[in-house]
Amino acid sequence: MRLLGLSAAMSALITIVTAAALRASDPALAVIAVAAVTVLLTWYARLHADDDHPVLGLANPASATTLAAVGRRSWSTLLPTWTAHVLGAVLGGVAALGLGDRWGDPLLFDADDLVIAGVGAAIVGLVGAWSTLALDASGPDALAAVPVAVAGGILPLGLIGTFSPSVVLGLAAADLLAWDVALVAAGSGLLAAAVGGWIVGFLIPAAD
Repeated sequence: MRLLGLSAAMSALITIVTAAALRASDPALAVIAVAAVTVLLTWYARLHADDDHPVLGLANPASATTLAAVGRRSWSTLLPTWTAHVLGAVLGGVAALGLGDRWGDPLLFDADDLVIAGVGAAIVGLVGAWSTLALDASGPDALAAVPVAVAGGILPLGLIGTFSPSVVLGLAAADLLAWDVALVAAGSGLLAAAVGGWIVGFLIPAAD
């Protein structure tokens, strides 16, 4: 239960940070801010590591899905994990919505195309699967920034949250994305996280 609460809190925090970053003076600053907080949360999650509780899923439900796909965590843990992340992100989005007037107007972006959202989230999800498995094999925490950088580099800025399926739903709650776009991106990202895990898993050995 403690870890589920931590998952919800992390998704709430990264959603608020992402919503605030979308009001930065420059798109590059937005990507850097989100990437930096993602790395920080990944580092913090790994402080809780032990043999019985894979912790990369604390910061991102896509990571939990990838680890389940390659047998590094139980599928039975995913539904509670997904639920915690979504609840946290939506609450974070509602909080960001309430703070929006103080933060000012978001940067202009076009993020209404369902095809771009679905395909883009799938690409980011595949990259995220590689990043997750590399982190699980004791890679550096900075690898957590790679999916954020890819999302910020190939997609409209409003879809930067595709690195985490819960964050895109939180951005919809913050009224920064349409719900249909967010749902397509979240579903595509989760599916890609699982498929990417199967594809990449045999290339990266499990951590000892």
